[in-house]
Amino acid sequence: MSTLHIVKTCCIPTLMYGCEAWSLSNTHLHKLDVAWNNCFRRIFQCCWSETTRPLQFCCKSLPLSLLVDQRQLILWLQTRRSDNVILRTMSVLNRNEFVAVCSKYSHGVDLMTQMKIKDMIWDNFARTVLL
Repeated sequence: MSTLHIVKTCCIPTLMYGCEAWSLSNTHLHKLDVAWNNCFRRIFQCCWSETTRPLQFCCKSLPLSLLVDQRQLILWLQTRRSDNVILRTMSVLNRNEFVAVCSKYSHGVDLMTQMKIKDMIWDNFARTVLL
């Protein structure tokens, strides 16, 4: 667990730097998830053919593709509620992009808070693990 903690506090922030501005294809998001899955397999010495989702769930770690979505939604929410007119205008211009991200999780964007965004994405992940 301490190795995972080090990876989550040192490596993930570096890897995810600026992800709020990324526009990644599904292929690139999948590659991020594969890298994160391989980290889990190496840390916990898992079989390379097995899924790591239950292990990620037990360790309270989201797949990186979901973490990117979460960070993008939180940034959009922060710019939308900013006192800065330029940031608010930018959030209006990017609204369609963020509505598309929210629609993946079957939620609207109008009454969102940071905690609701985190809960929504975690619940979506938990449903995929428990199926």
